[in-house]
Amino acid sequence: MASYHGGGFIGRDCHRIGNNSDAICRLLLMELSEEYYMAFKQAWLLWNTVRKPVNRVAFATADEVKQFRADASAFVPHLQGALAWMSIFPKLHLLLCHAADFMQMYGSLGLYGEQAIKAWHGRYAQSARKYSLHSEQAAAVAFMHAMALARYASEPDLARYGPTRKAAAPCARKATRVGDARVRENREEVPVCLAKEEKSEMDRKKWAGDLHESAAKTMGAYARKVKKSRTR
Repeated sequence: MASYHGGGFIGRDCHRIGNNSDAICRLLLMELSEEYYMAFKQAWLLWNTVRKPVNRVAFATADEVKQFRADASAFVPHLQGALAWMSIFPKLHLLLCHAADFMQMYGSLGLYGEQAIKAWHGRYAQSARKYSLHSEQAAAVAFMHAMALARYASEPDLARYGPTRKAAAPCARKATRVGDARVRENREEVPVCLAKEEKSEMDRKKWAGDLHESAAKTMGAYARKVKKSRTR
């Protein structure tokens, strides 16, 4: 996945893939019938309207919540109607069927991303010994209580996460001579490893082949299911 698209399907990488969905659709044109091509293209268009408010760290207006609800409500029926063999997994169900309610109630989705929760979980794991109580929930409550009372970073935290380098003097990192290596154009190009490029190309082809094979199996199973239901 990372080799094929140059990144994952979360955060900025997800938006970068969505912004280049036209290129993906052009490639699909050579593989799909016109009916399925238009269905996939419409799915991309709908998804590009749904994905934008998800990671935005800001409060949404009432009109934006209303528009997000309408876009999500249009996306699900399209997937179920035009691409009926696709499965709606739990996270997608939550995003498309319940995220609008969450946004309306709390004002945002990006402000409540799980990345911050994961960071707090790591912080708690480091301090678990200090707050070992009769249950995991009680220990978590004690940890959060202590953090709320402190309201400032402790000395070990400042030493660990604080800046360790002094600020550079004014104009210290600016190029002053012709041919200065601080300028990007004057730096030597890093040689490209041919073996690494060949491996990446092989990984991309294998990923695409496996994806097509899995899609063919899914669509075949769905076609057999529909045919079987019609003969009953």
